[in-house]
Amino acid sequence: MERTRPRIGLGGDFDRLWLGESVSAVGTQLTALALPTLAIFQLHATPFDVGVLTACTFAGYPLVGILGAPLIDRIARRSMLLAMNILRAAALATVPLAGGFGLVSLGQLALVALIVSGATALFDTAYQSAVPQLVREEHLLGANARLETSQSAANFAGPALAGWLIGLIGALATIVGDALSYLWSALMVSLISIADDPPRVARPNPIRDIASSFVLWRRYSALVALAVCVVISNVGNMAVRTALLLVAYRVFALGPDGAGWILAVGGLASVVGATVAGPVSARLGVGPSLALATTVEGLAWAIAPLGFVVTPLVILGVASIVSGLMTPIWNVNVVTLRQRIVARHEQGRVVAVSRAFATAGVALGAFAGGVAATVLEASLGERAGLVTAMTAGAIVAGLSAIPLLTGGVLRVTTLPRGADAS
Repeated sequence: MERTRPRIGLGGDFDRLWLGESVSAVGTQLTALALPTLAIFQLHATPFDVGVLTACTFAGYPLVGILGAPLIDRIARRSMLLAMNILRAAALATVPLAGGFGLVSLGQLALVALIVSGATALFDTAYQSAVPQLVREEHLLGANARLETSQSAANFAGPALAGWLIGLIGALATIVGDALSYLWSALMVSLISIADDPPRVARPNPIRDIASSFVLWRRYSALVALAVCVVISNVGNMAVRTALLLVAYRVFALGPDGAGWILAVGGLASVVGATVAGPVSARLGVGPSLALATTVEGLAWAIAPLGFVVTPLVILGVASIVSGLMTPIWNVNVVTLRQRIVARHEQGRVVAVSRAFATAGVALGAFAGGVAATVLEASLGERAGLVTAMTAGAIVAGLSAIPLLTGGVLRVTTLPRGADAS
């Protein structure tokens, strides 16, 4: 049990990576609320527009993740992390700059979201692949729990801070905070002493390397079942997330501060979820923990229609808490399972393919959510249509555990010995 707890002092390089990622995670939450709020209130975005914008926020993951998969195992980890932090900061800085001249548009927001998501795809793959180099194998679960705890804390503090800042200084200025957080992360990465020389390999053949990435990924049968599960879950959950702010703002008349607190209490619950991920896994087993987490995470939002008869802030807050509690239990266990079963020299390519499938579901769910909200709003009216779209997404997400049952993942009770262990 000691090895499953978030630990302090797992090594100087890991600590610096963690410090940089913790601050940038808070910054990311500022943009996550500020960007759609800017689109809805100032640019008068329709539900379809919000769906497209949300899809662009994640569409770069599968596209860049697949194309960049071979690069992760060929380019030095630190160089990749630095470059992606700087690119994200520069892209975000163009939004308040354009806003200062009155030139910001939905098209620009979508393009910036696409660039940032693509850069994040490469950053996340590189840092997940680097973690096994920074900590000993027996500390992997604890290291991932610590990273997830920071992410969960950011999910709590970030939305609340974002809602307050948007009300105080506006959405455009709030986005500046995210750009600065990426520069901080770049500074921390620059201090990591991990070897910055890429492996000595022959000149890559991009098509062959992309194909080999899929071959490597397909070799791990558990990852296939997990990928199908994640696609279903993300399609449903992102349909929920696409409708959430529209429901909060236009159905229940909540402002950015109210929406921020709905997301914040979910983030607070995810802090708890991150700290109990290890004990839950130890008690239920890895497979059952994953099934429980993915089912409850989505279905929690199916209570949204109760907002018509009970205080909506309370209903959406409860759904956010229940869902938030489950998210890190899934994340910590699935990332650690993948790191333990995949050989270290294959981590970058396998992680990139796995994340590409996951984020393809996110982009598809966001787009589908926007379409569903548009169609249902037209047929049922704004209030009933938006809430119905949100509830339908929750039901879809609740079915995501089925591939775990059919793919044998449910039978995995303990984390296997590392693939590189002798």
